[in-house]
Amino acid sequence: MTDDGGGGGGGAWGRAPARLSELLGLVEAALVDERDRSAFLEETTRRLGASLHHGRTVRALLEMVIPKLADASVVVLPVSGRRTQWHRAGPGDARSAGEVAVEALERIPKVADALYGLQPRLAVIRPQEMAALDDVLPDELVHGEEALVVQLAAGGVPAGVLIMLRGPDRASFEDADIELAHQFAVRAGLALATAALYSQQAHTIAVLQASMAPEPLPVADGLRLGAAYRPAAEALRISGDFYHVAPCPAGGVRFFFGDVSGKGAEAAVLAGHVRQSMRTLAMVKRGPDPLGDLQLLNDLVISAGHRFTTLVTGSARPCDDGSVKVEIASGGHLPPLALRGDGRVEEIVCEGMLVGAVPDPSFGCTEFRLEPGELMLLYSDGLTEAHGGMSGREIYGDERLVDSLAGCVGMQAASVAERLELLTTEWLAGRPHDDISILTLQAPPRRGSAPHRQSEGPGGSARTGEAGSP
Repeated sequence: MTDDGGGGGGGAWGRAPARLSELLGLVEAALVDERDRSAFLEETTRRLGASLHHGRTVRALLEMVIPKLADASVVVLPVSGRRTQWHRAGPGDARSAGEVAVEALERIPKVADALYGLQPRLAVIRPQEMAALDDVLPDELVHGEEALVVQLAAGGVPAGVLIMLRGPDRASFEDADIELAHQFAVRAGLALATAALYSQQAHTIAVLQASMAPEPLPVADGLRLGAAYRPAAEALRISGDFYHVAPCPAGGVRFFFGDVSGKGAEAAVLAGHVRQSMRTLAMVKRGPDPLGDLQLLNDLVISAGHRFTTLVTGSARPCDDGSVKVEIASGGHLPPLALRGDGRVEEIVCEGMLVGAVPDPSFGCTEFRLEPGELMLLYSDGLTEAHGGMSGREIYGDERLVDSLAGCVGMQAASVAERLELLTTEWLAGRPHDDISILTLQAPPRRGSAPHRQSEGPGGSARTGEAGSP
């Protein structure tokens, strides 16, 4: 009995190390799988978060599930109208994209439910159930083993649907695969929604930029024009400064130049409102009426909200003797500067109240002449208030602007605008700044005259322009 007992006990003890080794092997395999899953999800977060470009995010999403989770993958984007876009990655790194009718998607309930946000997580279906999407699925996987439909969403808002397909030679999706796919979808949905939002905002900004950017300066006989424009938010390229010059039917030009309080998108919207209002006034009035325009604009700005604007508006008309007669009205804007032929800089005094500040304001109006070669400068306070210098805290200032303008005697209007913008940019040395806008209007020099010219220096403005007679 002892021998039998010993033999039996010895057999049990003999099997224990093998069983323990088997258990340790299972634990080790589970740990390896968990490390792999964690590494995959970490790489997902890193790679999908590396770009805000919607198209690149979609491509990265498709590629990451192959071969980890599937042999091919398809992303169907949210519905737009009666069609929607799809993108696919398949065996051999084959990629393609296209559009599919909404009716085709709606014939596959599980895909439609996921796309419309009615399916909270995911569903396993046979590829044969997706016959309506034959043009979307890879040919070699239409009759594959099965497909996993996963909703991509962020904050409950659908950002698309991910369809992961496995071929006939690959095992079905197991519980661990489905859980990993869900964790992947959470990260992918957030990245895709973020990229889509960024894309929408970029489009909105592009439309806003196009509507807010100053128009090219017109060609006007007997006048030279120049401009420079550098918004504070250069990444957005929108500004609270604005200017506009338009030819008059009887000759010469009408112009306005202003600066809305504040900066950024809100200021730019009001600047666009003011600019459009001034254009409308120019269309309905037969001739220049600077003072009347300011009075009408004041009522419009008050009705639009709590912001106000500064504005100089006026007209410039060439005369037979080669000079230019300028009439301006001012609503609280910085006084224009006139660069005379001998290098003197004259401040054109024209005081007036802010536009939109009070219901019954007082605006100033004056007339002056520019002799041949002389120039008028309109500018925003972003130029004189630019902080720079050795300390980075010193402002460019009125005195420095006057000296800079005096050094431009003999230069053409566009060159003056460009040089002043360049000098200000050098002063800033890359520091943040307010909106900077410059508009120059010049009476062309007499033919054959040879005025003293200063060195114009290199270019480099964010936006410069010249128009007018030679």
